[in-house]
Amino acid sequence: MYLKGYRIKTSHGNIQPITLPKWDFGGDKPWTNSIWNKTLNSIREMDETNYPLTISDLDDSSIMKIHLRDKIELDNWLRETFK
Repeated sequence: MYLKGYRIKTSHGNIQPITLPKWDFGGDKPWTNSIWNKTLNSIREMDETNYPLTISDLDDSSIMKIHLRDKIELDNWLRETFK
């Protein structure tokens, strides 16, 4: 079964929500790895004025939304989520 991933929204709604798959879905295919990396980079490069970010799990609605206040919290969440 294919997992949908995480929906990431900015606090102001001035940027379209971004969907980050739960894993590098391309396996060993370099062009699909680059798609995942570009999505991740677009999230990391968001300006601080777009924070807090709200993250929701698209596969499990019982998991509470996560609110990240800054880039440090984003990096910590990414580290824990994609170990």
